[in-house]
Amino acid sequence: MVALSIATTAYNERGNVQAFLTESLQAIETLGVEAEIVFIDDCSSDGTAEEVEAYIAQHQLSNVRLIKHQSQQGITAAIQEISEVACGDFVAFLPADMESSPAQDVPALYNAMDDETDIVTGWRKGRGDGKLFASTIYNRLNRLLFNVDLHDANWVKLVRREKLAGLQLHSDWHRFFIPILVHQGCRVKEVETQWHSRNYGSSKFSLKRFPIAIADLVSVKVDLMFGKRPLMLFGWVSFIAFMVSFFAFGFGLVCSGDAWLSWGIFFVGLFTSISALLLGLAVDMILLKEHRRSK
Repeated sequence: MVALSIATTAYNERGNVQAFLTESLQAIETLGVEAEIVFIDDCSSDGTAEEVEAYIAQHQLSNVRLIKHQSQQGITAAIQEISEVACGDFVAFLPADMESSPAQDVPALYNAMDDETDIVTGWRKGRGDGKLFASTIYNRLNRLLFNVDLHDANWVKLVRREKLAGLQLHSDWHRFFIPILVHQGCRVKEVETQWHSRNYGSSKFSLKRFPIAIADLVSVKVDLMFGKRPLMLFGWVSFIAFMVSFFAFGFGLVCSGDAWLSWGIFFVGLFTSISALLLGLAVDMILLKEHRRSK
């Protein structure tokens, strides 16, 4: 019975492979549990996959699985895949860049897990990667929009595998992995972990991705609020359209005195309102039929 899966995804991290695998094996030895390592190579061009294969052969390891992507799919797709293939009762998600020390962080996360917790997440201490400002904004938005009160909601984490069943992530939603799980009822705990500077490679993050992250944040929020109840979203659109047309009608009569223009604005708004409501009903019926069909 596999108790723990240590999982990572890497893109051009050849120089960190040996350190990551060595420290992961040290963590497993420290914990004394049956465990596996799932290493996803996201179509690296620097020989990352070959380095993993050489390490496995050299140490004759049977508990390290290498999954090679033929095209670059990103972190979100890797997390989705790990959620489906991991065998451990608990899954530890770590970066392969060694900014996290598996030998230190995996035992810290694992030992903090208890019967009242579904997710243990790390809080980077001593961070010096120049991303603190963007991270602060991200974590404050998490508190505001998702009621996830964590210092560092996008770092190393340990999750009960059963909570990953049916997980659906899109685009770059890995940033909102924890808020999505918390929305599904998962209980979360935070522990301090030490940040380490890179010895090899460079970060794949850049500020040009920040607007994409904000757009994804809005997308995730809308999906969590209305994904299973689209009629509510269209209902609000319908209500707002009707109220805007009603007040525009009154304002037009009082200020312009043009009754034809006012009535025209009113009927356009009314048409928009009814159309939104009917569209919401149609989408709701389609989803209901799909749900019944999947049972």
